Amino acid sequence: MSPRINQKRVFIILGKILIAALLITAVILSGRFADFMEGHGLIFVILGIVATALMSFSGPEIGAAFRHAAGADGSDEEIRKSALFWEAVGRNAWMLGVVGSLIYFVLALSCSQAGLAGIVSNLAISFLPAVYGMSLAIICLIPAWKLSIGYQDKQQEETQDVHRTQADDSSSTLRIEHVLGYILFIAVFAWTIIRPSLANIYPHFKPVEWLANWPALLVVLGGTLIIVLFVNHTSYGSTWTLSFALTGLLGSLMGFILVLLGFVGRNIEDVANGMTFVLSSCTVSLLGMLLVGGPLEDRRMKTSRSDKHSSLSRVAWYVFPLMTLILLALAFVLVITPMKKVV
Repeated sequence: MSPRINQKRVFIILGKILIAALLITAVILSGRFADFMEGHGLIFVILGIVATALMSFSGPEIGAAFRHAAGADGSDEEIRKSALFWEAVGRNAWMLGVVGSLIYFVLALSCSQAGLAGIVSNLAISFLPAVYGMSLAIICLIPAWKLSIGYQDKQQEETQDVHRTQADDSSSTLRIEHVLGYILFIAVFAWTIIRPSLANIYPHFKPVEWLANWPALLVVLGGTLIIVLFVNHTSYGSTWTLSFALTGLLGSLMGFILVLLGFVGRNIEDVANGMTFVLSSCTVSLLGMLLVGGPLEDRRMKTSRSDKHSSLSRVAWYVFPLMTLILLALAFVLVITPMKKVV
């Protein structure tokens, strides 16, 4: 490629960045979105994205993905892996945003010092991590679509016998970057939960009871293990992903039935137990897809001859978090309604 074409491409990319920056600045200066800033939630999503990317991809693969997104050339195989990277990052951003909303929703429920108005405000703010996750997912899916379309066009032009480097068996093994990714994610997740307790912001907060409810753990983790063992494909990420989604859906429905029965019997304790069951089932399922299903499928896809993730996996990645947000919205209504009646 000639230097003139390279220079032209750089100017086009800089122009796009400038337009995006101007639009974002205009939104911020409009003054209408001041309430959309929540620093801790944004940090959780960003660091979570970094951690989950390291779980699935090596350092050179991540660097190449950024170069290809900026317009650099590469082989068909390199472009394919870069498209996989950006799709995985977008997917993880969406799920991490919902996980962040679950955590901050539980934190809001645990804060009783600010009164009804403060609790309602905190519950509303708890949905912001999901907004951040969705926004970052859209940004990351743009290069994924761009690279995958370019790759598919090349494949159609060439008479297929693409020699993929089956050489990359190393991508299916656990690299140092993957281990660092898991360590970083655990550290970020633990700090997000522990920080309010250390600061005494939420003195009544008991994360184990809310986010790791034992009956919900048995349903989700136990059910997932049973499905995976019976399917007999423990190394397939799609099996884990779909199993976590199905058992999470089952646990959520069971918990919601408990909530409704508690309302019928006017038993606040049963309502709280059912809500805990729902929140815990959703959290454990999303974490399972992020930490087990997604990385396994990403690492397998890098050495596979298939160019696309499983359709069922994609449904689980994008629909289950949406269902979780709907359940959170219903939980919000259920929390507020009895409070208004009491007041």
